[in-house]
Amino acid sequence: MPRPSPQVIPLLAFSVLLLADLLVKAWASQHLPAAEPRTLIPGLLSLNYTLNTGMAWGLLPNLTLPLALLRLLVGLGVVAALFRGRIPGPRALALGLIGAGALSNAVDGLTRGAVVDYLTSPLLDRVHLLLSTQSFPIFNGADMLVLAGVVLLVLTPAPRTALRPQGDHL
Repeated sequence: MPRPSPQVIPLLAFSVLLLADLLVKAWASQHLPAAEPRTLIPGLLSLNYTLNTGMAWGLLPNLTLPLALLRLLVGLGVVAALFRGRIPGPRALALGLIGAGALSNAVDGLTRGAVVDYLTSPLLDRVHLLLSTQSFPIFNGADMLVLAGVVLLVLTPAPRTALRPQGDHL
């Protein structure tokens, strides 16, 4: 049985995670806007719907289109890199996570005019309030994908490059 090419798993993960996040956002948009916040995991995670026209912590408010275009470029760049198949496994998976999150939020910005955020964390709120005067921002699955991808990139050693002898150029 032939082995799948190295980019198949990261591309499959990318596709499944992108679709899953878009479906969860569609569900959240349909069921959460008028609802009171709902506890998912007591003290840790709740559902709380909002639309965000900027970034977390109120950064770059009302810049939905430029942010969506930037996210789109990142997501498409990741897809192109994955298709080339030259990125080692764990790093390709990390980029797939980042690309799925970026494209999901880009789709929101381009189709809704804002990113759908629906998760809050009472634990993160308490910690953040100790460090600042604000609650922790409401976030979404795409944000968690990007964060997980960045953490995986940091924890994965960079691939070794072969040292090629350079001829004497004197």
